[in-house]
Amino acid sequence: MKLSEETISNEVIANAPRVHMSRRQIICGLAAGSVVPIVTSCTTNPETGSSQFLLVGEDAIASMATSAWTEMKQQTPQTKNSALKSRVNRVWNKISHGAGRADQDWDVAVFDTDDVNAFVMPGNKVGVYRGITELVENDDQLSSVLGHEVGHVAGRHAAERYSVAMAGQIAMVAGAIAVNQSDTLRDYGSAIGALGGAALQFGVLLPYSRRHELEADRLGVDYMHNAGYRVAEAPRLWDLMAEKGGARQPEFMSTHPDPLRRAEELRNYINAKNYDLV
Repeated sequence: MKLSEETISNEVIANAPRVHMSRRQIICGLAAGSVVPIVTSCTTNPETGSSQFLLVGEDAIASMATSAWTEMKQQTPQTKNSALKSRVNRVWNKISHGAGRADQDWDVAVFDTDDVNAFVMPGNKVGVYRGITELVENDDQLSSVLGHEVGHVAGRHAAERYSVAMAGQIAMVAGAIAVNQSDTLRDYGSAIGALGGAALQFGVLLPYSRRHELEADRLGVDYMHNAGYRVAEAPRLWDLMAEKGGARQPEFMSTHPDPLRRAEELRNYINAKNYDLV
């Protein structure tokens, strides 16, 4: 969910192995059809029914996150408030049942900081900050937060985001080689590279991230409904986030959709599913 601008999955992507291919390998791969056809590496997500672009499996991306999770738990204080931990775990248990994932191994940590935030890492690692538990007005809104995090797991968003980033690296390397081989374009290589990087960031990676957030919002509402929580509190949560937030950068520059848009999208979804009338 990461209610601020960045997600913990950024650390996974940043620390993950980079694609190192020689100029000869890229050219041979392009010629042989072993590089470009990765764009056809799509699979259907059983939870959402949507087609996904995946170059890595869930197990691989989970192993990348293990050290980041361990380090975070060592460096960030966890709450000693037993009542708060019990509250989070109680809501979590209901949501995990609502998502049909109660039989999976989960590691849920409640961090004792003011951050209005929650996140999930590959490998079923869930972090909830005290700040978000103090913002929500009731357990229904807290269930929306936690349901959203399960939605990221069900949506396989970390693996898809890493796959898109990996493909983007390969495309950038291939493009750089093509520019370098062109007498006409070689002098403009730096400018073209910068434009290509911007296009990748704003045209591919950020839209993917925003789509994942909205998909996790919808899945979270499904899990809330299954768990018996009041789904009308999900858009209310984002109304609260909009009230709390100050000036925001334009949505096209952000990893997350605008809170008011998220609230409106959720209201439309809840009404369409006949979960409630909001």
